[in-house]
Amino acid sequence: MNVSIVSRGELNLVGIKVVGRRSELSHRVPLSWIELVDRLDAIPHLVDRSVFYGSFPESDHQRASHDGVYTYWVCTEVSARGALPEGLRALVLPARTYATARIEGASEAIEATYVGLSRWIEEHGRRVDARAYCLERYDQRRQRVTPPYERFDYEVWKPLDA
Repeated sequence: MNVSIVSRGELNLVGIKVVGRRSELSHRVPLSWIELVDRLDAIPHLVDRSVFYGSFPESDHQRASHDGVYTYWVCTEVSARGALPEGLRALVLPARTYATARIEGASEAIEATYVGLSRWIEEHGRRVDARAYCLERYDQRRQRVTPPYERFDYEVWKPLDA
């Protein structure tokens, strides 16, 4: 597995916060991606129409249960904070360092990449910051965020402890 360490400045995101059981999120998150993509023209200070972020508290991932309640944000980056269209919310993530890996392939590649990345972090003496947000970075030139999802090609960014 090819893992990179990336330092990122503050990340200003705008999007839709989705909260629900894992079984609900598999339906609600794709609907939220569709809504966000449809509303891009209304978002001020948009950085890149092709790049999106899925974000969730790392603590949700660490206490994962079969059908617990989780939070997942569908977002896009903005260059400045300001008034937001109704129904959209801001999520500001502080500057930090991430371990990143690319998910490529069928749905089985998702879990394999997450497990492999966690193993790599541990083997290299690093720790994930459970208080921070994990990111999934989607570039629409490689994979659309809206369904249908046939193949996957996006990056996972795990927040590292300082």
